[in-house]
Amino acid sequence: MNSNSKNPFVILNNAKLIAEIIKKYNVDIVHTRSRAPAWSSYLATKWTNAKFLTTFHGVYNIPNSFKKYYNSIMLKGKKVVAVSNFVKQHLLENYKIDEDKIVVIERGVNCDYFDPANLTSEKLEKCCDKYDVPSNVPIILMPSRMTSWKGHLVLVEALSKLKHRDFYCLMVGDISRHPNFTNRVKELIANLKLQNKIQIFGNDSDIINLYGISDIIISASIEPEAFGRTIIEGQAMEKLVIATNIGGAVETINNNITGFHVEPNNAEALAQKIDYCFSILGTDIAKKIQEAARHTVINHFSLDLMLRKNLEIYKEILKNSHN
Repeated sequence: MNSNSKNPFVILNNAKLIAEIIKKYNVDIVHTRSRAPAWSSYLATKWTNAKFLTTFHGVYNIPNSFKKYYNSIMLKGKKVVAVSNFVKQHLLENYKIDEDKIVVIERGVNCDYFDPANLTSEKLEKCCDKYDVPSNVPIILMPSRMTSWKGHLVLVEALSKLKHRDFYCLMVGDISRHPNFTNRVKELIANLKLQNKIQIFGNDSDIINLYGISDIIISASIEPEAFGRTIIEGQAMEKLVIATNIGGAVETINNNITGFHVEPNNAEALAQKIDYCFSILGTDIAKKIQEAARHTVINHFSLDLMLRKNLEIYKEILKNSHN
C-alpha cells in the first residue's frame, strides 16, 4: 500500500484496502497522523463502523484554499490530537474547529532509553573516535536534518563569534534531501575558517551516545517547530539545551530553569548563550539545570505518559460511541 501517495485513485484504492482490514480484524479505531493516509482512512471508516481519530504532528502550509481543504481532513476525527499548545492555537486560528474537539498530547521520549545511566565509557570512546572528537573541549551537538529553516547557518554565524573559545560542533542529521543547502552550510563554515571546529555528518542511529559525548544541544530553528523532539531527548540525557523561543520549544523549556531560550535568527544572542553555557559547564549551576530538565521530561514528556493519554482518548471515543 502506497499510503503516502496524493494521487486520488491511489487514495481511493487505499481506502478500500483499509476498509477490508477494518472488517477482517473488527478494528474499532483508525488513528491517522498524516494527510494522504487520513483521506483514505476517513473514507474507510465511513464505509465501516470504525471511528476516525487524527493527530496533528505539524503545522501545514496554507498557500491557497485547495491546500487548506486538503489539510482539513485532519480535522475530521472524533477527536483531534495536537502535539503542543502551539499546534492547538494554530488550528484555532486557521481552521473552523471546536476547541473542545482538540486534545493536546505532547510527544514523548522513552526515558528508560534516553537515560545517562545507560552510557558506558567504552561506547562513548567509540563514538568519539567515530566522529574524531577532540578531548578536553566542550562539544556542541545540533541533531537536525539539513534544511534552511532549522537554523544551521545561524549556528555557524554564532560560532564564528566564539573563535577565541575551544569547542567542537557536530551537525548530525539527514543531508540527502537538500544537498544544495548542505553545500551552503559547508561553504559558510569554510569562509569563516571553522573547518576544524564544525563538522557535518549524516543520520546516525547511535543518537544516545552522540548525546552522551555532547555538552550542549542546539535547536536553532528560525521557523516554529510543532514540538521539537530533540529538545526533550537532550533534556532527558541531562544536557544543557538551547532552543529558539518559538513554537513547541516555548513549552518544553522553562527558560533558565530546564534550558535556555534565544531569539530566532539572532546569531549574536545564540553566541552569547553558548558562551554562557561554556562558562557554567561542570558547575553546580549547570548540574541543577540538567537535573531539572530530566525531571521535567520524566513528569511531562515521557513516552509512557503520551501512550497513556492516547489510550484514554481511545476509551473515551469508544465509550461515547456506545452511548
